[in-house]
Amino acid sequence: MSTDPYTARLRLEPRYAPYLPEIGAAASVLVVGYHAAFAATPAHGTPITAFDPAPPRHPDPPMALIRIEHRTASLRTDADGNPQWQPDPFGIGLPEFCWYLTPTQHTGTRWVLARGRWAAGGRQAVLPRTLTAAVPGAPTVVSVHDHNTHTGRRWNQP
Repeated sequence: MSTDPYTARLRLEPRYAPYLPEIGAAASVLVVGYHAAFAATPAHGTPITAFDPAPPRHPDPPMALIRIEHRTASLRTDADGNPQWQPDPFGIGLPEFCWYLTPTQHTGTRWVLARGRWAAGGRQAVLPRTLTAAVPGAPTVVSVHDHNTHTGRRWNQP
């Protein structure tokens, strides 16, 4: 595990722990930046706000902290005729915000979200205080979306 202030420790998601292989106590990822999205998951190649623009020089895979604000256009409109956005208009229990880590790549000039469609794979990241202080509202534990839905494999750092 690196000593970078933005290194997050990995653990198994408690609900899936009995069914998944153990991960090493030193397993970690480096959170290189974050991205806030509205109503939809960001696409690959989306630039992120980096904590440090230079690529890291240690073995932890680089990830980005993603925050998605779930909102849905409702049938109501405002005074100008524009649709209003509501957090849960149908009462199905959607959370207002969704937080997770996803793979990133450095293009030589900036950090972008890695190519692929990534799903949660049963692991969580425990974020350090330095990171939760740098990104207001960030929780201390988030899911890690590094599981390729098409191949069933985890993302490997290029």
